[in-house]
Amino acid sequence: MILGIYHPARGVGHDTGVALLDRDGRILAALSEERLSRVKMDGGFPFRALACLQQMTGVRWSDLDAVAVPYLSPADQVREGARLLAAATSDPALLSAQWATRRGHDHFQAGMTALGAYGYLDEFKQRSAAVREQDGRPAVADWREFLAVSGLGQVPLVQVDHHLAHAATAYWMGGIEDALVITCDGVGALKSGIVAIGTGTDLAVVARTFYPHSPGEFWEVITVLCGFHHMKHGGKITGLAAHGRPDAPCYAVMQAAISTDGLTIRTALDPVAMKDALREATREDIAATAQRRLTEVVVDLVRNAIAKTGRRRVAVAGGVFANVRMNQAIAEMPEVESLFVCPLMGDEGLGVGAAMLTAGRQFGVRPARVPSLYLGPDYPESEMRQALDAHGLTYQRLEDGPLADAVADRIVAGKVVAIARGRMEVGPRALGHRTILYRTGDPDVNHWLNVRLRRTEFMPFAPVTLEAYADACYIGLDKARASAEYMTVTFACTPEMAVQSPAVVHLDGTARPQLIRESTDPFYFAVLTGCHARTGVPSLVNTSFNMHEEPIVASPDDAARAFVQGHLDALVLGPFLVDA
Repeated sequence: MILGIYHPARGVGHDTGVALLDRDGRILAALSEERLSRVKMDGGFPFRALACLQQMTGVRWSDLDAVAVPYLSPADQVREGARLLAAATSDPALLSAQWATRRGHDHFQAGMTALGAYGYLDEFKQRSAAVREQDGRPAVADWREFLAVSGLGQVPLVQVDHHLAHAATAYWMGGIEDALVITCDGVGALKSGIVAIGTGTDLAVVARTFYPHSPGEFWEVITVLCGFHHMKHGGKITGLAAHGRPDAPCYAVMQAAISTDGLTIRTALDPVAMKDALREATREDIAATAQRRLTEVVVDLVRNAIAKTGRRRVAVAGGVFANVRMNQAIAEMPEVESLFVCPLMGDEGLGVGAAMLTAGRQFGVRPARVPSLYLGPDYPESEMRQALDAHGLTYQRLEDGPLADAVADRIVAGKVVAIARGRMEVGPRALGHRTILYRTGDPDVNHWLNVRLRRTEFMPFAPVTLEAYADACYIGLDKARASAEYMTVTFACTPEMAVQSPAVVHLDGTARPQLIRESTDPFYFAVLTGCHARTGVPSLVNTSFNMHEEPIVASPDDAARAFVQGHLDALVLGPFLVDA
């Protein structure tokens, strides 16, 4: 078995987590540290996640064949850079702009510091130190020491490249043969993206975009200029873009900031100068022009990569591909045969990717397609009862069939129902096991429910839709139907969908669906089927079960507390039903 662990180098990063693959290449479990620590985007070593994984699976560290980490040492990164430079000395631009100097990085850091974007680093360091002191853990700074403290020091260690780990999740999680694999993010192992070909048990890199050229940091700058946290709120910019003008004069600033160069991306980021140039622009126009430009650049990259490799089945990962509107544009390209957007596109997927790449390269095992993301922990009924009693909640216990009927009755009656049952989803999306459900016919829900949950959002809530009715609701599903199971792509909505479900259709006429079938989750499917039978509408609002700026709930106590704080109408906690 292979244990994948993501913990950022030098202890500064985000979204740490763990994953376990068996010897047949199947994922047995995966989860992020933030769900258990309750620290959003937690970048600390995943002690809690490791303990939870052991409890879920019963694995002993002596059973492991390898520990895989998506981190090359600085020395290995320099050696890789030197090797690539030796093969690229005929390209002076590559030499000077990407490797011979760090001035681009220093200039970017100075500009972002001036904008106050990196305040989160001090906050993270303080939180990490506080957690270690509170839990009595050693204040070590190097991830190798963390492995030793966790009892993993004697297990064979495999280090893999950050972007190859991203690529591995895109390629193998989708189960695609002979895929074109593209990654884009902020930075990892001195790179911000690669183009690769996935074949069998391996990935072959075709091209690399080196830092400081970074589409991810372009988006971070835009996020800060629009007044939001650069790491936490990038998704708000995609929603905000629909309120602005993509052809506004500030588009020229975006053109100068980011472009495509063959199979790589080029950026010229000066945040202070950009702030000055955009001082007359509204944040809506900034978002709209940035969305347009990023989409143009990545679409050009995909087009060039298809022309170069001849592969038309595309799989993507990396934080930039959290941009669901951009993903829609890729899927709509005539050159693209199919698109799989990895649902663990951000750094929360790096542990999975490191384990998958190790399975393929080291052990010759092709990792299996992942049928669902319900890979986290479930909790015993005794713990659920304890949490409900502790919060003074009255409840009844029902079998699955009557429980699904009761939930459908409440939703149809206009109640907001929270669900926390079964194994927790891994990744950034709630997919039915830690979810809030509501009917889709009330467009005002985007305001009043966000107020209850203390959220500030520009995107409408996303829908969950019965797969059998998906083609009546969305246009152009065929190329990205697998991605639509995970809410990673928007699609244009049919006129019928727009009329029936205004709460989940954005200003631009799109929605970001999760498609559900009975084999994926019988209970979730039964709730939707019951609502459809009563109303004729095959969709529900599905939003994550959490309060603003908190991770999605994990434990029964998390669920009971968020239910009370959010003033929700009903709660399903395992087999228990609570009415407010």
